[in-house]
Amino acid sequence: MFEIKFKIFNSFIEEGDTLKGEYGYFIFNIHDKCYGEYMEEIDLDILSMNIYNWFINFMESIQFFENKNRVYISDVETPNVWIKMINKDDKNIQISEIRAEKPEGSKAVETDVDLVEQYIVWEKTVGFGEVVRELTYKGNQYLSELKKINNKDNKYIQELETMIHNLKTYEMKILC
Repeated sequence: MFEIKFKIFNSFIEEGDTLKGEYGYFIFNIHDKCYGEYMEEIDLDILSMNIYNWFINFMESIQFFENKNRVYISDVETPNVWIKMINKDDKNIQISEIRAEKPEGSKAVETDVDLVEQYIVWEKTVGFGEVVRELTYKGNQYLSELKKINNKDNKYIQELETMIHNLKTYEMKILC
């Protein structure tokens, strides 16, 4: 099972924001393990995450599997935390939360970095198609919410639309 939940914090939305709805809760669950924060009834800004970046980074990571077998997503808001994804056999992805130093100049999504893993917090395997479908489905939900509170010509909305389209195209390739 792979599941994503998100919640936009309306209290973070201000008139001059470049992208309204960027912050809130974002969590993904794989079987009995999860990463992120999510509370139904309360919005704690100290636990907020950049929802937009998590969707973009996950989608970009999946597309890297076309040429790479290992991808790291950095939690840019937390020191030494990475989400490691390994393409096991084109049908399954092993996803892990790991601790490793972040090399100077590293980006949010890395494929060719040699991290010295300090330890693995958890590690789970999930179906590749399941991850792609959930990212596409929840990405579209998030996009819909962003369109309600932003100008439709917003460059970030257009970027997310493109990423979702690319993900759907990639899904068709892997399912054939």
